[in-house]
Amino acid sequence: MTTVCLLNICNSADAQSDNSLGNWNTLIVKGKISPRFSLFGEGQTCSSKYNMKYEYFEVKTGFSYAFSKKLIGLFGTGIYDTYQPNEFFQTPAVKKEFRTWLEMSYKQALGRLSFEHRVRIEQRFIPDDYKNRLRWRLASTLPINKAQMVTGCFFFSIYDELWIPQYGDRAFLDKNRFYSGFGFKKNERTTFSIGCMSDTNFKLGLKSYKKYLQLTLNYDFSKLFEKHT
Repeated sequence: MTTVCLLNICNSADAQSDNSLGNWNTLIVKGKISPRFSLFGEGQTCSSKYNMKYEYFEVKTGFSYAFSKKLIGLFGTGIYDTYQPNEFFQTPAVKKEFRTWLEMSYKQALGRLSFEHRVRIEQRFIPDDYKNRLRWRLASTLPINKAQMVTGCFFFSIYDELWIPQYGDRAFLDKNRFYSGFGFKKNERTTFSIGCMSDTNFKLGLKSYKKYLQLTLNYDFSKLFEKHT
């Protein structure tokens, strides 16, 4: 409901929509190194058209601490580089950014349906500039052929994320990302998912809209780490 209301506020802005389908790939590697501490690494690449001429990448890493089974805190850092469209990382980059962030996530369950509330506070280091940003995401996962997320489980997942810039920026909302898709948990370590991600940007009163086919691979090294400790 909150998302719908915020988007309705921005519908009066001019809209620019790219109807071509883009490509977004994500690799996430994470795992526990102790009962409460975990490490993670993540890489993403993106092309505005489905031609594999990638123009954006981000590489992130960090650690998390589980205050309980439901509440998790995280510190992360990463680099985010944008290049000319359809040129496969042609240098020089259009934009280079370094970020750190603090994050809290809270998990809930309603029967087979699981929810995750995530709040992230970003510190953005852009050449000759510095900005803060707040991000809030609500995600949900529903197992399809199993009662829980176990090996051999197909699942449906969905999330909506709001990107809220620091006070004083002209745009009330930086970005809205909505994703829906399906996935498969191959085993305790590996999960695949595929879905459609809609990326809406609100910049200086101009609204732009883009859809991507998103492919994601999650690898959990917790069991591997346990064997060597």
